Amino acid sequence: MKAGQKLVYDGHEVCLFPMETMNITQWSSPSSYSHCCGHPFDNAISGQVRVPLYAPFSCHLCYSDNQGNTRAYSSDNPVWTPNGLSYVTVSFTHDSNPPTATQYRQGDLIYHTGTAGMATGDHCHIDQTFTQNAGLVAYGVTCQYGNACYALSGSALPTQVFYVNDTNIINGYGQAWKTFEGGQPPTPPQPSYKYIKHYFMLDGLGIDFGFYKTKEEIQPGPGPGPAPTGKWIIPGDINNTRPLTEDESKQNWVAFWQFFKAKGWTANAVAGILGNSYFESTVNPNRWEGDIPFAQPVASRGYGLVQWTPWTKIIDWLKEKGYYPDVSKFGQGECERIQWEMENNQQWIATSAYPESFASFSKSTADPYTLAIEFLANYERPADPNQPQRGTKAREIYDYIKDK
Repeated sequence: MKAGQKLVYDGHEVCLFPMETMNITQWSSPSSYSHCCGHPFDNAISGQVRVPLYAPFSCHLCYSDNQGNTRAYSSDNPVWTPNGLSYVTVSFTHDSNPPTATQYRQGDLIYHTGTAGMATGDHCHIDQTFTQNAGLVAYGVTCQYGNACYALSGSALPTQVFYVNDTNIINGYGQAWKTFEGGQPPTPPQPSYKYIKHYFMLDGLGIDFGFYKTKEEIQPGPGPGPAPTGKWIIPGDINNTRPLTEDESKQNWVAFWQFFKAKGWTANAVAGILGNSYFESTVNPNRWEGDIPFAQPVASRGYGLVQWTPWTKIIDWLKEKGYYPDVSKFGQGECERIQWEMENNQQWIATSAYPESFASFSKSTADPYTLAIEFLANYERPADPNQPQRGTKAREIYDYIKDK
């Protein structure tokens, strides 16, 4: 993309590659020199320093650190990506003197290439994820360079995130980059007509009856209504995992709700769980922590809707119930696990702030925001309990599922 460039289609911005020139010098892979986890990459322009990067969409600062001056920015709204309409977070590393604003509009100067931190030459280390307001997390592996590997939570392939409109590609690392070709208004629907036969009597002329036709426009009806609900979207297989797009995640919100609605749970409680599951897995039953299948060490790596840790806890359950390794059945199997946990008082540890039982939680009509924070405290129990975004998401999910 170019300085000041904006691209909007159907009310949503298009996520654009944030530099005028693409010249990738390192790609991520388990055998990569220093990018052995997630999907970050390095972009460098030969002979140039402090090359500008531009905001790929309108966004806000959501993460920063002093290790290479990493800055992460999350889209203010869902944006168009090659993977569909979704929130996106991007991170940039190595600018020696990054801009200090916390809000940017699409096309604004947002960062530069540089040499801050662990860098062997002027470049920008770029990462991307469909996880909203993500930050860097340790993936528990060490690369050949000797560095502990960090990447954005839920790091996604850049080809799934960025369109390369108006980007000069010198080295795209052999990847299938896409150009956004939308933007034209849809062709207005042409009216349809029906012919109506009218009968009349002509007795006076010795004719029993006659008819004539008139053409009448058919007015469009209300349409077929919402798409069928209750069906899980679970991409990949047990060895292939990725975050869901926002639209995919929404379908799983409904599938999850319909399971627990039938078990007598309230929409409030279900939204409270989903507000957490969204940030744990994008509500993808087939989601490995860090998108690293069978990640090590087992004891500290998670899997599934709520990222059961260790991952053997849920994998062994799915095997026992006959669902493994058919990931298309994991949504059902993992919901059964949560139901079993509630009925048998497992996983849930009541805190002084939220002393009710898991069974009582399932029937609660409290604010979904509060229930999301309660589930975080009593069930997820993360190192960082201050995550209000989960409560905010729970309210959004509640409004979406309550009438479905």
